[in-house]
Amino acid sequence: MKKQTLLPKFTYAAHGLVYLWRHEWSFRWQIAAALVAQAVAWYLRLDPVSWALIIVVSFVVLSAEAFNTVLERLFDLVEPRLSAQVGVLKNLLAAAVLLVAVGAVAVALLVFVFGQP
Repeated sequence: MKKQTLLPKFTYAAHGLVYLWRHEWSFRWQIAAALVAQAVAWYLRLDPVSWALIIVVSFVVLSAEAFNTVLERLFDLVEPRLSAQVGVLKNLLAAAVLLVAVGAVAVALLVFVFGQP
C-alpha cells in the first residue's frame, strides 16, 4: 500500500466539508449554531474549560451530521428506492443527530447559565 502524505488527506477532508456545506441544509444550520455558541462564550468570557466544552459539543454535533450523511448516501446506493427498512434506518440516523444536538444545547445552557462565577 502506498504511503500518503498528510496534505492529500486534508484535501479529501476539505472536499467532504465542502460537500456537507453545499448539500446539507442541517450542516449549515449547525455551523451557524456553533458560531453563535462561540460568540456567546466569548461575550461571557468563559473560562477555558467551559469554552472547550462548548467547542467539543459543537464538533460532536457536526460530526454526527457528517456520519448521518455518509450512511444516508450509502443506503441510497444500496437501495435506491426507499424501502420500509431503509426508511427506518434513516429515521434512526436522524434521531441520533437530534439526540446529540439536544445534548449539546443542554450542555451549552448549563455552561452559559450556571458556568459563570
